[in-house]
Amino acid sequence: MTTGRVGVVGASARAAVMSLARAGYSAWAVDLFADRDLQRIAECARCPLADYPEAIPTLAERFPPGPFLFTGGLENAPEVVAALASKRPLWGSGPDALRLVRDPFFVAKLLVDSPRLQCEQSLVPSDGRWLVKSLGSSGGLGVRSARAGERVPSGCYLQEFVAGPAISAVFNGPQLLGITEQLTGPEWLHSNAFHYAGTIGPINLPSGGIQKLVDAAQRLGAECGVQGIFGIDFIWNRDQPWIVEINPRYPASLEVLEHSASRERQRPESCTIGKAIYFAPHDLRFPEQGPWDADLTGPFDPGRLPEYADIPACGERIEAGSPVLTFSSSAADAEECRGRLQSRAAELDRLFAQGGTS
Repeated sequence: MTTGRVGVVGASARAAVMSLARAGYSAWAVDLFADRDLQRIAECARCPLADYPEAIPTLAERFPPGPFLFTGGLENAPEVVAALASKRPLWGSGPDALRLVRDPFFVAKLLVDSPRLQCEQSLVPSDGRWLVKSLGSSGGLGVRSARAGERVPSGCYLQEFVAGPAISAVFNGPQLLGITEQLTGPEWLHSNAFHYAGTIGPINLPSGGIQKLVDAAQRLGAECGVQGIFGIDFIWNRDQPWIVEINPRYPASLEVLEHSASRERQRPESCTIGKAIYFAPHDLRFPEQGPWDADLTGPFDPGRLPEYADIPACGERIEAGSPVLTFSSSAADAEECRGRLQSRAAELDRLFAQGGTS
């Protein structure tokens, strides 16, 4: 165990900081939000969106020496990771690995169970359905359906659309930690069609599909240098995983797997865990009070599943379509868990319709 604090940097640090706390580590953080529940448990600095992610190494200099790990968004900024790694030990994949696994064409050659691709400036084929994806996207940002015959914009590529549920597998090196289903663009969370909006899990898959994922993880480690905690996103179709993206960093779904493992030991009747990101249905200012207040008071217990997390400052202005906060629930199975999350989202709709306007 490290004797100093562990740094967490990226778009959102709260989930990883809590994971570290469950493992017995203290942390500091630099992210885009510096939410109130993060401030309760870690010294943190907020990186202005206009300066993200280039300003992160400078902001990190205010914190004491020690290792760091990175979360979503920084997998697309290997130069930022390299700058940090020149001064601190890195927990996870290095810049060279990032450059390889964030190249969709390299991954498609390495992992054959992947959808077809087309490069930038090509014309969208008339056969099948295709998605336009940014070469630097994260969490589904910049993804949209392609129109037949249009030219693929610069900085983007085409990926053939594969029907089926969006799934994520989390690994620690070659070891599979668990599999979860992603919430991708549900209307009841007001997110765009392809945005990552939450996770439910764990779920089970046939052993043949699991073995293909383990084989892929081994190849990513051996041929790309991927190490530590990382995620493989895929679509489950025709009884096999179609790998659409590699996330070589702390994945958001790990939080769900950790709480599920804890619940399974203590309350096995409610060990399916779900977390959802509520996106603003309209421009709003975050209220002074709400049902999340209980998660901001009392002693901090990293093992407790928070009902609400990523809680903004009172009065903070949040634009329509932007993430507001995260909420969680537990249940006996995925269907019941999804229903509870959907009910909670409806409660938030009513709350923000009453008083959370700009």
